[in-house]
Amino acid sequence: MQIKKKIDVQTLLKNFSSIAQWDSQGNKHYLVFEDRTRGGQWTLMSYQNNNQFSIHGQGVSYNDEEELFFEDHEALVSFLWDNRAAYNAVVKKIILAETAETSHAV
Repeated sequence: MQIKKKIDVQTLLKNFSSIAQWDSQGNKHYLVFEDRTRGGQWTLMSYQNNNQFSIHGQGVSYNDEEELFFEDHEALVSFLWDNRAAYNAVVKKIILAETAETSHAV
């Protein structure tokens, strides 16, 4: 599920749980991808109980104190659009890994 057009972000958000990992302690789905601006990583999270999205950034020289919750849907869409190259790189690795697992299982 690559982001090629801005409308793809909407599809991604609706299907986030199908590509994200599950954190049973935090009761959320999450996906980690590169923070190319600050040289670290972003964690995008979706909480199942209220369908709310948040991000957290962490790197060698920084660690965001708290998660940033998206109150505005357009801000979330803009964040993903602006970071689509890093997001797409991670999703490509996930798809390749799933394809390799499937081919070994056959």
